[in-house]
Parts: sequence; structure tokens; C-alpha cells
Amino acid sequence: MENKHVNAIVVGAGAGGGVVAKELSVAGLTVVLFERGRWATYDDTDKDELISQRTTVLGNAYGPDDQRYRRVIAYADGITKTVLPSEGGYNNVAACVGSGTVSYGAMAWRYMQEDFKLKTIYGHVEGSTLEDWPFTYEELEPCYEKAEWEIGVSGDDTQNPFAPPRWKPHPMPPFSHNKEARLLYDCQASDTGRTLKAVN
Repeated sequence: MENKHVNAIVVGAGAGGGVVAKELSVAGLTVVLFERGRWATYDDTDKDELISQRTTVLGNAYGPDDQRYRRVIAYADGITKTVLPSEGGYNNVAACVGSGTVSYGAMAWRYMQEDFKLKTIYGHVEGSTLEDWPFTYEELEPCYEKAEWEIGVSGDDTQNPFAPPRWKPHPMPPFSHNKEARLLYDCQASDTGRTLKAVN
């Protein structure tokens, strides 16, 4: 077999690895992307949102299997314990092509401008390692924008006085309000003296 030169090897085909592999490829580099997990199809999910959570008691829909992937915990007294992916102490993460994005909750937040300079704002906090980020929100904003337009984030924060500035609107319009959002919107829009009633 002929050996071919590869510029980069990316381990893990999740949101991070997949994006890095794509960007390197677009830049003209040859890339090999390794993933230990399997392809997960829509039919594999059984339309059960609970098992998509990273909570062992609900089931690890996209976790590694018990037969091949085990961890050994070594305690300070020398005692060791083997932990299976289906057990809580494993600290499970998704093992499939796409990793955690397969069960992604579809919320794409942006940090606030202030989040990048907390030490400047609040000063040194005794006993902490608090530091300002080495870059600003303004420097990161184009990356937020690119990611949002790549994955098709929906929304409209033009009326949100707390939203950080964006140079481009969301690529997709906002969804209509669900029951909870309608309740909150109605409360906000109503008189401040309104008495709230429980909604069944």
C-alpha cells in the first residue's frame, strides 16, 4: 500500500474535530479524521428526548458500549474499580460521528462583552485564578457569526437590550413562541400590577 502524506490528523469527529477538519480541508490541506463511534441515524433516536441527555439513569443513547470501553478508577488508598459507560461514575460523553452535537439541544449562546474582561471589571478575587480573556468579544464576533450562519441559527435579538452587538442578523427567523414563552411574553407585556395565575 502506498504511503500518502497527510498534513493533519484530527481525532474525534464531533463539533470541534469536524469543524477543524473541514476548515483545514478548505484551506487545501489533506486531513484524516478518526472517530471511534458509529454513525447515528435519525431512526436510532426512537424520538425519545430523555435518552439524549448525558444522564446515565435515563440511558446513554450515544455513549460507548460496555464491552469495549471501560475505565479504571484508582483511589488514593490503592484500591481500583472498573466503571462501565452505563454507570454514573464513568462521566460519559457521546461516542458517535458528530459526538455531542447528535443530541445537541440547539441553543447557540454568545458570551457578553463583559465576560471577556471580568478581572478588569471586578478586580482580583482572592483565592481565584480569574483573568481577562486574551482577546475581546469584538475579535471573536466574526467567529460567532460564521458558526451561526454555517449551522443556521434562528432568532431575533434586536429588541433585547442585553444582547451583545452583532454585525449581521441571525440567518434564520425566530420560531414562534411555545407555551412557556407565550406566558412569559404576555406577563412582560401586561401591566406590572397583574396577578399571575397558575397555568395547567
